[in-house]
Amino acid sequence: MGEGEPAPAPAADIKIFISGNSGSKEITNSQHRITMILKSLGIPLQQVDISAPGTEEQRDIMRAGAKKKEGQRFALPPQIFNGEKYCGDYDDFDVANEDDELEEFLCIPRKTPKAVPEEEKKQEDAEKLPATDAAP
Repeated sequence: MGEGEPAPAPAADIKIFISGNSGSKEITNSQHRITMILKSLGIPLQQVDISAPGTEEQRDIMRAGAKKKEGQRFALPPQIFNGEKYCGDYDDFDVANEDDELEEFLCIPRKTPKAVPEEEKKQEDAEKLPATDAAP
């Protein structure tokens, strides 16, 4: 790596198991939303299309490690893994994203401090103020 050359991109440990030819609009939208959010946050990811020819082994890995919803024969995409560790499905991802706990959900280091709601911030500030004695 010479001077002025960019550093190689970090390996993508986050795997999103998707289906490239899903007939379900819900699955397609969920896959797109996960990808869009992770890319916007600069989180490297690897998409694994379990519907592509030759990916039967990856599909079996996803099915073995992921949770299936009630009434489903198999776990359906999108499913999210960090390396070999199962993180969750779209619903789990959406809750973590809304609760500002995406990094914890993905088991990756947090880039920015967690946002503190105003009420908690006021309470913390009040606790930091030194106790004042009664008037003289």
